[in-house]
Amino acid sequence: MSMGIPRARDRGDGPIPRVSRPVSGWLAGLMVAFVLAGCDGRAEAPSSPEILRPVRTLVVGEQVLSQSLRLPAEVRPRIETRYGFRVGGKIAERKVSIGDRVSAGQSLARLDPQDVRPAIDSAQAVLEAARTELSLAESELERIRELRAQGYVSQGQLDRQQAAADAARARAAQASAGLASARNSSRFQDLRADDPGVVTGVDADAGQVVAAGQVVIRVAPLGEFELLVDVPEADLGAIAGIARWRASLPALAGRSFEARLRELSPVADPATRSYPMRLSLLGDTSGIALGMSATVEAVRDSRRGIVLPLSALVAHDGDPGVWVVGPDATVSRVEIEIGEMRDDGVLVAGGLRSGDRVVIAGANLLHAGQKVRLDEASR
Repeated sequence: MSMGIPRARDRGDGPIPRVSRPVSGWLAGLMVAFVLAGCDGRAEAPSSPEILRPVRTLVVGEQVLSQSLRLPAEVRPRIETRYGFRVGGKIAERKVSIGDRVSAGQSLARLDPQDVRPAIDSAQAVLEAARTELSLAESELERIRELRAQGYVSQGQLDRQQAAADAARARAAQASAGLASARNSSRFQDLRADDPGVVTGVDADAGQVVAAGQVVIRVAPLGEFELLVDVPEADLGAIAGIARWRASLPALAGRSFEARLRELSPVADPATRSYPMRLSLLGDTSGIALGMSATVEAVRDSRRGIVLPLSALVAHDGDPGVWVVGPDATVSRVEIEIGEMRDDGVLVAGGLRSGDRVVIAGANLLHAGQKVRLDEASR
């Protein structure tokens, strides 16, 4: 038996052993990947479809704008006269009460006359003394004139006596005016109404000491009424330019009155922080009484405009705008001009046209050129 190197088996000597099945599958997948890479040079990932964001929209159009501004009011007198004594003193009697009707010249209150009687007596005494001095000065002047005519006195002496007589005459006139003033003070102790009206207030009563000019009685003319309205700060801009109003009084059911703006205070009341507005009542005001409550409503001429909800507004660098949906369901931002604020939204003064579809819900999540999906209620 010889020893040697075994010879290699050639192809015809027998079958080649098969490669195991898992290895063959792995090799096949690797070959496919190489083939695909050789065809395109790279492998592409499958693209995902664009997700459409759902939004709620509104097709805008002009509508008739109605004014719904309503404010409470109170009936007040058009003019209220505040009566006070021209002189100071103690009130002896108050002759009227709130609600009383007075006529022209009627006595309203009276001061105690004891405060003025000494002044009248003093003025009378001063006047009597002045008249006595004047009589003496005139008699002396007459004697000096006679002596001057006879040449017994000089012209200078006559002139001095003439001046003394003139001074006495002036003092008498002054005393007479003082007496008249004291008597006027006595007459001014009786407070009287200048015009007919109704008493709306009493600010002083019997036994009270008042100063000259202090308000004692308030009287309002009959038939001249107006409405006092306290305008809140939030409604101050809305009433600008409204001249005509409609007023209704619960006490007079079924009746309404036209009213016209008379004045609007530019300064807020320090207590209520509201702006007083006065409206003049027009037409027949019979049946109206002072102090009645009322409700006023603004009356405006009918006009048309576009109103949007506040949720539709989007701001960019401080400029207001909205998202408008195009025919291809893409959105674009349109700047608008905002008008007045209303209860149902905001009035658009410019930038939109009738027929534009505006996003009113979901506007803060959009960007220009984005496609959207309309809500079922918006189609």
